[in-house]
Order: sequence, then structure tokens, then C-alpha cells
Amino acid sequence: MSLRVKTPSEQSVSSPREKAEKKKWVEPVAALLMALATLSTAWCSYQSAAWTRQSNRLMNEFNSLERKAGVLSLQGMQQATIHTAMFMEVLAAKQAGNEQLANFYVERFPPDVRKAYDAWLAQKPFENPNADPHPFVPNLYQIRGTREAAELNSNAASRVEEARSAGSISGEYLANTVLFATVLFFASASGKFEQRRVRIVAFAFATAVFSSPSADGNAAHLK
Repeated sequence: MSLRVKTPSEQSVSSPREKAEKKKWVEPVAALLMALATLSTAWCSYQSAAWTRQSNRLMNEFNSLERKAGVLSLQGMQQATIHTAMFMEVLAAKQAGNEQLANFYVERFPPDVRKAYDAWLAQKPFENPNADPHPFVPNLYQIRGTREAAELNSNAASRVEEARSAGSISGEYLANTVLFATVLFFASASGKFEQRRVRIVAFAFATAVFSSPSADGNAAHLK
């Protein structure tokens, strides 16, 4: 029995063929991984842009609600200043003994101020030391727009929290886009390396990176 040794020419012919056989499994799997990474990159780019738009919309709503609350608070303070001035004129007229002038101002009180004034008089403030010092205490009088402004501020705070959450999700999708671009690079390069170990490491790294991206899907239901 004799052993036949391959000539250098035969070795040069068989070696590339063997390498091609070993690389057969890499190309189709890498192509599939690249296709999935491409679709995932497009999807993450779209989601990132969509969440950015939603974050901007929520911030615009926050600014609008905050401005409305500020206007209501300012108007309420201005009206409260006018009401207080009218009340001071009533006291001054009473002090001077001019009931006609005092009634003139009282009759022109808005309904809410007149109600607070009547409730204050019912306490007999000029005789009762325990009476409220004036009609504009919280249990008798409420500045106009206070409740509406508080509701608007509460809604504005909710909007800004939602905007921050949307911005965070947009950032996650953007980070995933970068990761999928990395997958594309290593999956494409894995079929070009000659050394089997390097091919396996590159492909394994691409697979690991492909499985790592994630975004908060539950938060995608924010409205």
C-alpha cells in the first residue's frame, strides 16, 4: 500500500475549493442577517423621527397650556386688585358717613364679590373681633381663574412628562439605528475574511449586536 503525496500544483487547486466549501454557510446566513438589519434600520429611523415629532407636539401643547394658565392668573390678579380697591372705597365712604357713596360701590360689586361681602358683613366684623379681616379670605372669595389655571398647569405638567418620555424613546430608536448599522458592517465583512476563526467571530458579533437593540414598546402607546 503506497501513499500518494499531492504535488504543489494539486494543493493550489484544492485549497481554494476547500475554503469556498467552508464559507458556503456564511454567505446565505449573513445575507439574511443583513436583510433583517436593513429593515430594522429603516424601521428604527422611522420610529425615531415619529417619536421626535410627538415629543415636539407635546412640548408645543405644554407651552400653550402654560401660557393660558399664566394669562388666567394675571387676569385674576388684576380683577382682584380692582375688587379690593372698590372694597377700600366702601370702607372709606362708611368711615366718612357717606352711605350713599358706599352703596354706590356695593351695588357695582360683581356677583362673586357681592356674595363674599355679604357673608363678611354677616359676621358683624365691626363688632366681632373673631370675624374675618376682609371679604377676600379664601373661605369667602376666590380669585377668578384660579381653578382653571391650576387645571391647565396640571395638564401642562403631564404634557411635559409625556414629551420627555417620547424624547427618550426617540433616542433609543436612534441608538438602535447605529447598532443595526454595525450589524450590517460585520455581517458583510464576515464573508470576506479568509480565516475561519475570524469569520466566526465577526458573524457571532454581528448576531449578538442584532439581538441587543430594544426600545420601550409599552411607552409607544403614549397619546
